[in-house]
Amino acid sequence: MVTPLADTRITPNHLTTLRLIVGIACAWAFAQGGYAMANVGAVLLVLSNFIDHTDGELARISGKTSRLGHFYDLASDALVTVLLFGGIGLGVAAVTPIQYAVPLPLSASALGWIAGVTVALIFFLRMRIEARVGKAGTTQARLGGFETEDVLYLMPLVTLFDGTRGFLIAAAIGAPLFALLVIVDYVRAMRRPLPDEIRAPSESLSSVAPPASSAMPHAPSAPAAFAADAEIERALDAIDVAAATREFKSQDAFVYLETFLPPSVTQALIAAARAVTPNVNRNYLPGHKQGGSVSRHTLDEHAPFVAELYRSPALLRFLERLAGEKLLPSPQDDPHAYALYYYTRPGDHIGWHYDTSYYKGRRYTLLLGVVDQSSCRLEYRLHTRNPGVPPVDGAVAYPPGALVFFDGDKLHHRITPLGENEERISLTFEYVTDPRMGAWQRFISNMKDAIAYFGFRQVFRQLLGRTKR
Repeated sequence: MVTPLADTRITPNHLTTLRLIVGIACAWAFAQGGYAMANVGAVLLVLSNFIDHTDGELARISGKTSRLGHFYDLASDALVTVLLFGGIGLGVAAVTPIQYAVPLPLSASALGWIAGVTVALIFFLRMRIEARVGKAGTTQARLGGFETEDVLYLMPLVTLFDGTRGFLIAAAIGAPLFALLVIVDYVRAMRRPLPDEIRAPSESLSSVAPPASSAMPHAPSAPAAFAADAEIERALDAIDVAAATREFKSQDAFVYLETFLPPSVTQALIAAARAVTPNVNRNYLPGHKQGGSVSRHTLDEHAPFVAELYRSPALLRFLERLAGEKLLPSPQDDPHAYALYYYTRPGDHIGWHYDTSYYKGRRYTLLLGVVDQSSCRLEYRLHTRNPGVPPVDGAVAYPPGALVFFDGDKLHHRITPLGENEERISLTFEYVTDPRMGAWQRFISNMKDAIAYFGFRQVFRQLLGRTKR
């Protein structure tokens, strides 16, 4: 519904304001008291909560994001929720001005404000937790695609059966109990030691990036990852994210940026690639594939900088804007989550293929150029799975620091053969929308990775090790 707004002057803040207005109207309706107004308030509550999802969606698909907008959204959520419970309390008190022992004798109005203020405390603590450890620290429980807060969509059923008073009492008891759990999470998050890279932000990436001849077990360390995140944030300031998002959509989930990674990050990747060269697993599939690969398990052991870059919050936020949906890291046992690909011998190549997702959700592929002293090209065909849309062919040579991002199930692509005295190394990151995978799909995925990429020892050693633990 918000997709047509992406290229208009309407911003996510406009939708947040609309949600705020409807939410205040909802609280006012409840505060009037009576059966009819309670039902009006319930309908307005559902509408307000629905509009609350639109601002974030518009921000993702249009790239119109800001810290102020994020704070405005959180503040509006808190205010609407506080006024909601306060309004319910006032409305119930207007109809039945008695006291309720829960456990102290309190009026309905007092119960409403207790629930509302407690919810405000929960919002505040969750915001502090998110600022400390990121969004992962405040992810809500989900069931069938619904989050905990979505229970408010059932409010019309509550009012329809005249259950507003019971809902108020339950909220006045349940909100403080839930707040205690959030307080425990908050204390744990605040006690968690900050990484060295946050305590010492002045340390530059170049000071921790290893030279090409160094051994990776000693570097780069965690500080490099956070310095890289800051570098990526600055690099994104020079990118027209809205234009890149439009291009990604118009090309059926594909975009190419010739300049993306900061030079310091690219140099650190080159050093990592050189350091793990002895661990390259060569593979050959007649008529389809020839080259070398290093899996995420080897990179975790010898090149931790790659793993930290994979989890870069700045990088992930940018990719989510392009994709228009929440992206998650691939599971720990997926050797393809991040991997280096080496084209070092004449004829190294990979034939036409899709990056088929064996997960229940979509799998997005991010390609980053590391070393490119070659005539190789990434050749691709767009719209091959869109009936009635003619395919569009293209080719790019992504140099060091370049970015290619696409939906693996949609892009038909290949890498052309390497020539004499040439070399090419690229890095791939895989992100998913649903990390679940069936047992049969997992077996197929592991066999493909073992035969075509990383070898049986690398793939199944990890599986056996995980089983023993």
